[in-house]
Amino acid sequence: MSRDRGSVTIWVLGLSVLLLFFGGVALDFWRVLAVQRQAAAIADTAVVAAASGIDEAHYRETGEILIDPDRAVELATASITNQEIEVTAALVTVSPDGTAVEVEVSDEIRGGFVAFFSGDDGVLAVTATATAEPRLVP
Repeated sequence: MSRDRGSVTIWVLGLSVLLLFFGGVALDFWRVLAVQRQAAAIADTAVVAAASGIDEAHYRETGEILIDPDRAVELATASITNQEIEVTAALVTVSPDGTAVEVEVSDEIRGGFVAFFSGDDGVLAVTATATAEPRLVP
């Protein structure tokens, strides 16, 4: 009986440290999820704006809806800027045939337990991609 003295204290201390560790991981998980959802929302709005950048002259001549790459990039960039949320990078790509546009938004998370697991200077990259095609609205 005398050799068991203090063993409950060590168990409680160990469980407390474990609980704090899992709590920190859970907080960082929700932080990563929030940043990913924010990046996805920005990509969604930017791709809708970019898909609105149709080549009007080509449409008037042929009746075919094609995306003007320069206008799509301009509209997507304006949409991302107007979000008033800073992102690390954004890439707007128009398909070679001009029928679809893709927006990729990237952001970074620094610090916390993410820094412990990421290995790259405590930075974890989060990316969201959205694709859209323009179409006529009746």
